[in-house]
Amino acid sequence: MSKQSQILEIVAEVLELEVDEVNLNTKLDEDNWDSLAVVSFIAEIDSNFDQILVPADVRDVKKVSDLVVLVT
Repeated sequence: MSKQSQILEIVAEVLELEVDEVNLNTKLDEDNWDSLAVVSFIAEIDSNFDQILVPADVRDVKKVSDLVVLVT
């Protein structure tokens, strides 16, 4: 499984969506990308990729593709 696919699965889990409902153009805003989602995403990335992300960077993303860029 590619890193991008893994990130999409993590985002789907955090947003409580099905994987097929999430793609690189999925928008992240105040309705679905709250502080709990940001912390959950950071924890999952740390657990799966052993990579620590800066919370402010994760909070400020606009689309899932921005998250992929942060992690890769």
